[in-house]
Amino acid sequence: MPLLIDGFNLIYKFPELEALMYSGRLNAARAGLLVKLKEYQKIKKTSIRVVFDGKKDKAVETTSEKVGKIDVYYSLDYSADYLIKQFIKKDLNPKMTTVITSDKDIIFYINRFGAKNITSEKFAEIVNSAFAEILEEEELQKITSEKENPSVSEDEISYWQKLFRKK
Repeated sequence: MPLLIDGFNLIYKFPELEALMYSGRLNAARAGLLVKLKEYQKIKKTSIRVVFDGKKDKAVETTSEKVGKIDVYYSLDYSADYLIKQFIKKDLNPKMTTVITSDKDIIFYINRFGAKNITSEKFAEIVNSAFAEILEEEELQKITSEKENPSVSEDEISYWQKLFRKK
């Protein structure tokens, strides 16, 4: 199921990214969100479009770019809300799209087209939960592989060799 994400709305739901925003590090916060979304996309195998308000940089008029497999859009002179609504309005099957936002105006609008919504707060929990599951699986695999393939140090080998030579 494709995701359409209100970028800045979601940034503020991750405390470390929110801190970057409050310290005036907009580009770092945006990049941090995209890193999280790329990792999430690897786990969940879904298409993602992210819409940010304004320009990528003050001097650059970029309207869109690809970051990994994520489509990133910049609203330039429009609001991200406007672009999100336009994406849903022009979508051939909006019922298949899930919009990630907590903006009540966008939620009201997309509901008219049958698009699904997950609030930014809930989606941040989903992303963090997905990462936690992966970490737990990696830890479990590490423990299991250590049991299956125990490593023997050089000192242990030497000890056993000496012990068997004596007999």
